[in-house]
Amino acid sequence: MPLYGTLDITQSSARLPTLAHLDTEAWTLPKAETMQLLIEVPRASTDGLLPKAMHPALPSYVILAVARYPESPTGPFNLAMLRLGSRAGAHPRGFLLGAVASSDTAAKELRARWGFPVETGEVKFLRRHDRVMATVKKGTDTILDCALVNPQPVAGSDVQYINWVTAANAPLDGAIQPLLIQVDPKYTFYRADRGEPQVSTFDATAWNAPGLQLAGPIIGTCCTVDTDLPRIRFVMDPLKPVFLGTRRIRESRADE
Repeated sequence: MPLYGTLDITQSSARLPTLAHLDTEAWTLPKAETMQLLIEVPRASTDGLLPKAMHPALPSYVILAVARYPESPTGPFNLAMLRLGSRAGAHPRGFLLGAVASSDTAAKELRARWGFPVETGEVKFLRRHDRVMATVKKGTDTILDCALVNPQPVAGSDVQYINWVTAANAPLDGAIQPLLIQVDPKYTFYRADRGEPQVSTFDATAWNAPGLQLAGPIIGTCCTVDTDLPRIRFVMDPLKPVFLGTRRIRESRADE
């Protein structure tokens, strides 16, 4: 019997970002630097964080991601995200729990265009020869202090980034309703390093994940890539299994 999440986002839809439409234009994000740290978490600490339409990953893990975007339609900004490892049907996905952007303009656009649960704060990203470091603050509180330690070069083909899913209100069939929205960036790799994740500060509540506990590190990467935030291709009913509740909004990325 497959396992499903228990979160019913329709019961707290007023707290979700709201999209004006599902036809947002894509963003091109060249020469981005992105660090992703995969950390195992106790399954019990993820209860109530994953929507009913999705399956939990086994073993349970989260992705702490911090990126520096030197170019975007709103100018340079840094973005930190917490995603919960999961599956949509057979496909691995990262469900977006919380995010912080260094630019208020970028945060507003990310909420309005893709439904990211993003707030504005201080996001620092520093790359040195022996480690990549990142810190995130909301107000005066540090909610994340992490690093990729002892990075070693690998081929970009050795790095696999899974697609994201976020929860938002959006118009569909003539009504604004809670939906799960797939975000599937593409990547062209210029540099890739792999190393050990290290987390010294993590405030789960500040990431909309109360009770979440970090356990052992799995793997970390830091890459320089050309990437994007694409037009929305798929949305999902948050209460139905994805094979029953997925709707295609456009045929392919070629429609961009």
